[in-house]
Formats: sequence, C-alpha cells, structure tokens
Amino acid sequence: MKTLRSDEIYQCIEDMIKEARFSVKISSAWLKGNLVDRLLSNLPENVKLEVVLRASELQDLLITDDYVFKKIKEKDGTVYLNNRLHAKFILIDDEKAAVGSANFTKAGFSDYSQGNIEAAVYYDINDDEEELKKLIDYFERIKADSTRFDDNLLGFAINPVKSRSFEFILLEPEIKEQSYVEVRQKEGTILAKITSIYSYDMGFFANPFSAGESPVFGSIDTFKTLFTERRSKEWKKAAVWSYLNENGDKVRVAVAEILGIVKDGKLETLMEPFDVGEAVYLASSDTLKTLVKRNFSGRDMVYPVRVGTFEDSNQEVFIDGKEVITKHMLILGTTGSGKSHFTKIFLSRFLKNYPVQAFIFDPHGEYYEELVKSGLPEENVLHVVFEETLFPVYSWEVEELVKETGYSYLISGNSGLARDNKAFLSGLIKPSLKRTALKSKNLYDILSEIEDEEEKEIETSNGKTKKVKERVYAGVEKEAAEIFGERILKTQVKTYNLLTSAISSSKKVVIFNFSRITDPVTRVNLAGLAMQELFVQNKENSRERLIVLEEAHNFAPEGSYGDVSAGKDNLALMMARKIASEGRKFNLGLIVITQRPAQVSKYVLSQANTQAMFRTMNASDLAAVETYVEFAGRDLIGLLPSLQTGMGILSGLGVPFPVVVRVDSGRE
Repeated sequence: MKTLRSDEIYQCIEDMIKEARFSVKISSAWLKGNLVDRLLSNLPENVKLEVVLRASELQDLLITDDYVFKKIKEKDGTVYLNNRLHAKFILIDDEKAAVGSANFTKAGFSDYSQGNIEAAVYYDINDDEEELKKLIDYFERIKADSTRFDDNLLGFAINPVKSRSFEFILLEPEIKEQSYVEVRQKEGTILAKITSIYSYDMGFFANPFSAGESPVFGSIDTFKTLFTERRSKEWKKAAVWSYLNENGDKVRVAVAEILGIVKDGKLETLMEPFDVGEAVYLASSDTLKTLVKRNFSGRDMVYPVRVGTFEDSNQEVFIDGKEVITKHMLILGTTGSGKSHFTKIFLSRFLKNYPVQAFIFDPHGEYYEELVKSGLPEENVLHVVFEETLFPVYSWEVEELVKETGYSYLISGNSGLARDNKAFLSGLIKPSLKRTALKSKNLYDILSEIEDEEEKEIETSNGKTKKVKERVYAGVEKEAAEIFGERILKTQVKTYNLLTSAISSSKKVVIFNFSRITDPVTRVNLAGLAMQELFVQNKENSRERLIVLEEAHNFAPEGSYGDVSAGKDNLALMMARKIASEGRKFNLGLIVITQRPAQVSKYVLSQANTQAMFRTMNASDLAAVETYVEFAGRDLIGLLPSLQTGMGILSGLGVPFPVVVRVDSGRE
C-alpha cells in the first residue's frame, strides 16, 4: 500500500489501466472528456469497462461533458448514473485499486502547483485482499443503486406514476407505440407497453399558459399576437408555422400501460407504483424471452406454438395450444388481412407437433392444400369432400320439401292422412346420427313412402257398391326428383357413411369440405351432427380434440344469416354453444374463425378466451370485439382498422400478455 500525492495520481492510474487484463471499474462524480480520452487510449482490447458517475443535477452533466460518453461508448463501456455519488476510486481486474479525493477531471489529476490538492491510496491484492474485496462489493452495491445508461435507455418516468400506468420522457424518437418497455427494480423487472406517444413544444414546459391546462404557446402575449382577429387566416397560418420553427425544440412523452412485474420468470400484478424519475428501458430480449412461453396465468405453456415475432423485434411469439383446447379461440379479420395465413400456420404447427386431433369445417374447400403446403404430412390428413346433397335433421324440413312439390295437403292440416304422414316423417328424421333413418334410407326412398288417399268403389255383401278411401303411395319422390334432381335425393346414405367414418377416423386432421353443397341448411345440419357426435364421444372418452369453424357466421350466427337460422332448430349453433360452455371439461376445444364477428353468436364469442385479431374495419364488428373480447384493451382494438397485412393482435389466456405480432411468412 502506498500514498499518492497530486503529482502521482494520474500516472499511477494510467499505468494501472495499461496493465488491465480483464476489467476496469471507475467511480467518479465528474469526468472530463479530454482526460478520459487520454486514459482510455491506453485500455487494452477486450477489457470490460464500467463507469459510475453522478447525475443529481444538470450542473453535473455540464461538467461531465458529452465527449465522456462518446469515448466510453467507443470502448464498449457501460455508464451508470447515480444521484448521490461522491466516491472516487478505480479497480483493475479486481486485484488492485486506487482510492482518493480526486475526480477524473483536469483539476483532479493536475500537478500540485496547478490544480486541486488531492491525495489517494494505492493498494493491491497482496497488500490486503479482504479490504480489496470490500471495495469490489462496494462498487457492485453502488451499481445496483444506479441507473444503467445504455442504448436501451429510453427516458425517465415523470408525474404521476401509478400502479397500472405511467408517463415518461421519451428520448429515442424511433420508438413506436405498442413497443415494450421495462423499469428495473430490486424486487423484479416491471414490464409495460407504450400505448400512446405525444410530442410537445419545449415552450409547454418553460411557460405554462395557465395552471392545470395544456398550453401550446409560450405566453399569453404570443397567443394574442398570433390569433388576433385583425389578422387574416393566411397570416395566422404562416405566423404559427414561423413560431414553431423558431421554437423547434421538441420533447416526446410516452404513456405506458403496466403489464406486471417479472419475478422468477413469472409476470405478477404490480400492487404499488415505482418512484418518479426511474429509468425506463426498451424491454430486453432476456425479459421477453422468459415470458413468451408462459400463458396468461404465468404457467409454462403446455403446447407452445410459434406463430411469428413481436412487431418491433425478432423475439419469437407463441400461443399455448393447451389453452386453446380448454378455453377456446377466436380468429378474426377481413379478407386480405392475413387471418387465413395465420390460421393455416397455427394449425399445421400445432397439429404436427402435439397429440391433438382437429376437425375442420371448411365451407369453401380452402384448407387441404394449404395445410399440406404449411408442412402437415399428407398422410395425416383425411379430406372429406361431400357431394351435393340434402340432409334434413328435422321432419319439418322434409315437410317443406313436400310442400315445394305441390303436395302440401299430404302433410298440412288436421286430416288423418296429414297426421299420419307427419308422424311417419317424425319417426324417421332425427337430429341424431344414431337415430336418423338416413343411415339406411335415402331421401328418395322416404319420400316414396309418403301416402295419399284414393277413392275406390267396392262391392258390398248385398251386391251393392260403395265408395271408400284407400291409402296409396303418393309418388312425391318423382315430383321432388324433377325439382331437386334424383341424384341429390339418393345421396343421403352415402353422405351418412362418409360423415360417420370421418368422425371415427384416427387421422390427425379431418377436413369436412362443404364446397360442393349449395344448400346452407344442409351444411349446418351436417356440421351440427358431426359436432354433436364428437361431443358425445369426448364425453364418454375424453381426448384432446379441436373443432375449427371456418366462417363461423355460417354455422353459429347471432341473427339469421341468409337461409341459416339463429334459433334452436340450428343444430350447429346449439352444439357450438354447448361445446363453447362445456367442451373444456372433456378436452374438446373450439376455434371460431370469422370475417364478421358481429354476425357470430355473442355467446360463442364470449367463450373464446384466446384471440388472434387481424385488420377489421366494420364499425359493428369492432363494437362486438370491444364488448365480448375482454382481454384486449381499447387501445389495441383501436389499432385493428390500421393493421398491415400479416400483422395481428394476440390476447387472452393463451399468451402471457396482449401482443402485436408479425406472422411468420411460411412453413418451418
């Protein structure tokens, strides 16, 4: 150990820096750029540099000039700001140190005859290892109580800071709304999302127009000058533009919504505000990486499915497929928004990587080729293409068909004939795959058994004749074949067999392709029968399955959609509601996909607890989303009309927090 006088301090520190092998740690309230430049020019390559300096008032940063930050950055060093720092020392390789009264300035390191009169002590690990360790620990403590000044530092929190939101001065102009930020605390990292950014003229802060209001101009006199009624509107516009150019210094203020505090890799609710003045950083990849594979409840995702990246970074984004099975999912967006592309990517990766079976109800035949292209092995897909058919599940549907043939008297009214025919149809046509007669009889066969009455004369026992009514087959099937086509009336048994074998399939994916069926009621009936049977099967033998309703408004409408009813006679709607409310108990999930959420059953919408939302512009659709999607805030819903193609908003139980995502471009 030795004492250093003013004349010796600089040379000792320069020699120490030259000999550094691993690390240089500097604590000094003030530093000067030219001195720092001289010292750091001696710093060997690949030596870690850390500097703590004071920033308790503006005067500190007028002494510690901009050149200091530039030179430290050139050496890949890290700066820490502390508002109470007065300690001056340097540590080299955690093996030697110099501690004294001198700041790293010209006055502090000058000769005895020129600058401040300073003193310092030099010692190394051989002198006193225990005391050196105390100094190392002290430096780390000072660091922990300081603000790290790096490229991710965005600004500082201003009044007021709340437990749910805060505002901060934003010093990085390229940062956008929906970016994630963090505030580093001892107990954990507070994660937040920027919801809005405001730009203010500096005059706002220097000369408030009046207390409690939001001024634009620097003074009342300026305001009067610019807006006097005697001036023309053209002059006023030019004058305002000139004023803003003259006072061109701007400041940005960002408003951030707090998502929670990250502790031990889990996102917990923040129950109290942090202090005004805390540094706000761009959320680090480490912070986001610890959360992206956790769901909203903070638990590790069971079936993490990668779907893309954060909109403003390369950090991957995942959805927990398990939450989709147990809590259902909504996918919405207009044509060309990227909704369909997202759906194919999500399904192909989910089904390829995890033990889940999916049944896709595809109105337009879009899924088979796209899923295979997305990487799902073709041998794992059963593509069921229904031929044109009519498939009633209620007897009244057949009655309507009979009426269209001109035989309404056979099933209308209270005649014995009508009652018998109605009873006959009611006994055959059921909303159940197990009970319907269409498993063995085509519609043509059933129509051929509808009876009519024919009046005949018969001879009595006394040789006289009388007129009686005799039951005969009416021949309705021939008239129906003329109207609907005989082929369509003879496809029911084939359709039944196709449907039941598909439901019993062990393939990973079963696609019900309805593109060739023109009758919307038949599409709804077949979908309803399939969902009903899948629900019963899962109730008896629970297994992880997923039902996907593409263009869900065609199957489960809120109000009547075209020829599709929104009443209890819509079996698909009834089963969608049942699966939405009870399917989770039996591992039967539901994915609802639509361009028009306003036209989908609100009950079904409200049960979809994970959402993937793409560009949506219709006012009624946006209102439906805001009302029935509880996890996405108003700021996110407000983004929906302006989202670019391929960008979406994920929210709900399947993700750790609401996120703007850029969907992957294609297969893995």
